[in-house]
Amino acid sequence: MRDDIIGTVVQRKRPVHCDFIAKASLDVHDALEQRSSSGVADRSRPARIPANSGKCSTMQRPLTMQEIRAIADKDTMGKLHAIMKAHRDRRNLIQQRHIRKKKKKMQDLVDSIPKLRNEIEQLQLQRFTLRERLPKESAWFVAVEYFRVLQYGLSGLEAAQERFLNFLSASMAPDIDTGNASGLQDLVRSWKIFTQAFPDCHIQLQGLKQLTRGALVATTSTRVTLTHHTLQYLFRSLADDNKTLSKRRKEIVAKVVDQHIVMRGSVRFDWDETTKRVVGLHSHTDMLTPMLNLLGSLEDVSLVFSHAAITLDGTFIPIKPPSE
Repeated sequence: MRDDIIGTVVQRKRPVHCDFIAKASLDVHDALEQRSSSGVADRSRPARIPANSGKCSTMQRPLTMQEIRAIADKDTMGKLHAIMKAHRDRRNLIQQRHIRKKKKKMQDLVDSIPKLRNEIEQLQLQRFTLRERLPKESAWFVAVEYFRVLQYGLSGLEAAQERFLNFLSASMAPDIDTGNASGLQDLVRSWKIFTQAFPDCHIQLQGLKQLTRGALVATTSTRVTLTHHTLQYLFRSLADDNKTLSKRRKEIVAKVVDQHIVMRGSVRFDWDETTKRVVGLHSHTDMLTPMLNLLGSLEDVSLVFSHAAITLDGTFIPIKPPSE
């Protein structure tokens, strides 16, 4: 037999079998070489397509099993079938192992749901128990209740606002100092503006720390969405109705609109032990960090907050927001 007898077998379309086919081809070719040296008559066969270091060769037409049987003896075909079976078995084993891992992962997730629900219920119960154990006339109780009531901002419902005002009247001084204003009405007004600007806000109390005998500091996390409505309320220079927006301002609007940000902050409660009321409420919110992450430059942040109704520390400037 000539050296140009076929050097590979059926080339499958999927390249993952190339190494295996090349090895099988060499086995068939070796067997045919042995037959050629023993004087077996030559037959008309397709030209050999070499296999290069186990890499898949390109064929115009793959050989059929009938053609392979015509050029290979029984022993060689047996070896070829054994190699193919070993490859299929290994592939099936890998697939079964992968399926088992996926099923186990899914089952673990399903099994963890009741456990997580139970943990949530336990934490809610602990929170309720701790709140109930706090002295009603203490800065700790007022702070916890304050953030419980305002965790989703100040509701627009008249009944909800009345309950909030009753809570403030019972726990805070009428002339409470809030830093840039004083009095309960100014505090309520600030919360109305904040909730109107960020209707989907979610405020979480992260921790409480006693600074002095009469001062308590709460750390907070506030999640909000910067919508066109937010721009209309707080950042009028970027609002859609401003027809004179420069190209740069339009680019800034495109970066911030409909983006979710998380603002870290703190609130200090000053407590008067004599009156059992909060006499000072000083808030600080870090708006700089999330806005800088969105815009990428301090210059753009400065442009956003120029003429805005809110400062970078979360303080509202007494500018009347537009009506609904």
